[in-house]
Amino acid sequence: MKIGICSGVLNCLGDVNERYKRASEMGYTAIDLNMGEKWSVGQIYKKENFGFFDKSVDEIIEYFSQHSSAAKANGIEVFQAHAPFPSARMGLDEMNAYTRMTFEKCVLAAEAIGCPNLVVHPIHVGEHISDDEAFEVNFEHFKGFSELLVRTGITMCIENAYYYVNGRINCASESNAEFLIRLVEALNAFAGSECFAICYDTGHGNITGKDHYRELLVYGKHLRTLHIHDTDGVHDTHLIPYTGRYLDRQATDWTGILKGLAKIGYDGCLSFESDSGILGMPEDVRPAAINLNASIGKFFDRKIKEYKESNS
Repeated sequence: MKIGICSGVLNCLGDVNERYKRASEMGYTAIDLNMGEKWSVGQIYKKENFGFFDKSVDEIIEYFSQHSSAAKANGIEVFQAHAPFPSARMGLDEMNAYTRMTFEKCVLAAEAIGCPNLVVHPIHVGEHISDDEAFEVNFEHFKGFSELLVRTGITMCIENAYYYVNGRINCASESNAEFLIRLVEALNAFAGSECFAICYDTGHGNITGKDHYRELLVYGKHLRTLHIHDTDGVHDTHLIPYTGRYLDRQATDWTGILKGLAKIGYDGCLSFESDSGILGMPEDVRPAAINLNASIGKFFDRKIKEYKESNS
């Protein structure tokens, strides 16, 4: 199986060519290209436009092509890209229109660089809203991308999310497998094509108290991409797997995740989003952390194969 890493953590490895060369030597075969680096979540929540996505599609493609060309030259596939997030916020029509334009350019850039999957967050619907209302808001928003996705062949992967309400994690509709499956199936029926799928974020699943194994069984064939990282079970800390432990307590059920992936026959990419666990290290130590993460990816791959063969 492919082993991937989010592109932003590789900066410490050298220039754009050197970083992918070294990543390949460590065992990475794929990347999650961070298109969101050009318009951060903080700027979106503050309603600030960074300006990068005001550029022409050709200019945007030229920028991201630096990464895709260097990656491919070193045997690394751009398996997925991450769009800016959140996708939209209720009541902010002007900002949402700008975000839609941004996502359309991300889809076109993904097509141009040969990246088949674009990961997006669901809409931040806020509190005091029913599941059916949240469904309608998300469906009406995402169905607008259907024609473009069908034309380009890009799959838009909607990620399981969470929100804070009064300082606490809110296990909102968009954190639940049943809700996301309902949304994806309705969108694909509308599009007449399998152009929407799921990205399962293990950290988000952990802090919203999910049984990873059962969640993955529900996602089944709709699971296209992964964001693998550890947490302390409370905060979205994006750590390297197995580093969210507290004494004898392991925050994340990694065995359940690996068995779940084996059970549904997942064969895509083990893509890690353990950026905080790596970037939190001193810069001189980060290459070793990236290498450790790759070793864990290889271990995960071996264990999933074993579980598939033993049907356990």
